[in-house]
Amino acid sequence: MNDAAHAGNRLVTVVGSAQIKEDDPRWAGAFDLGRRLADARWTVVTGGYRGLMSAASRGAKSVGGDTIGLPISSWTGLAPDESHDELWWCENFAVRAAHILSTRAVVVLDGGVGTLSELAMVWSTAQTEDAAPLLFLVGGIWHRLYPVLIGTLLVSADDADVPIVVSTNGDVVRHLEANAPRRKGSGPRG
Repeated sequence: MNDAAHAGNRLVTVVGSAQIKEDDPRWAGAFDLGRRLADARWTVVTGGYRGLMSAASRGAKSVGGDTIGLPISSWTGLAPDESHDELWWCENFAVRAAHILSTRAVVVLDGGVGTLSELAMVWSTAQTEDAAPLLFLVGGIWHRLYPVLIGTLLVSADDADVPIVVSTNGDVVRHLEANAPRRKGSGPRG
C-alpha cells in the first residue's frame, strides 16, 4: 500500500450497490471510476464486497492502483472481493463508518438503503464537521433524487450545497482535484 496516499489522505471511498452484476452498464461505470481515481493517484476504498464495490476496486487494480476494503467481521455470510490490497476488518458498521469518514472524499453511485445510509452519514457529518469528506453524487439517479431530497427534507441552503452532484466519472476526478483543499460542495455540477 502506498504510504504517501495515507499521509496525504488521498483516500476516496466509493459506495454503491452490492447487487449489481458485471453485465450491468453501471458495473462498467464503477470500474471506470476506480480506474480514473487510481490514474489520478487516489487510493480506492470500498465496503470490500461485490457489485459496484468490486467494480471500483477492480478498475483501480487494472491500472496498478491501491485498494482498501472495509468488510464487517460479523457478516459471516459474505466474502470480501479478492481485488483489495488490504482489508481493514471492521467489528461493526460504526467502525466502518469511522473509516469512511476519515477519507478525503466519498463518491456515491447507484445503490439501495445501505448506500443511502452512507450518503446520509457523510452529508450529516458535513453539516457540523469541517473535516468531513467531500461528497460526490454520480449519475442520473442523483440528478433525480437530489432535488427531491433538498425539496422535501429540512435542509438549509448551506447544507444543500454539501453534495457535489455530477454526471460523469471524469467530473468526479476533476472536481476532486479542484476541491481537494475544500470540504463542502455546491449542489449540482454538470
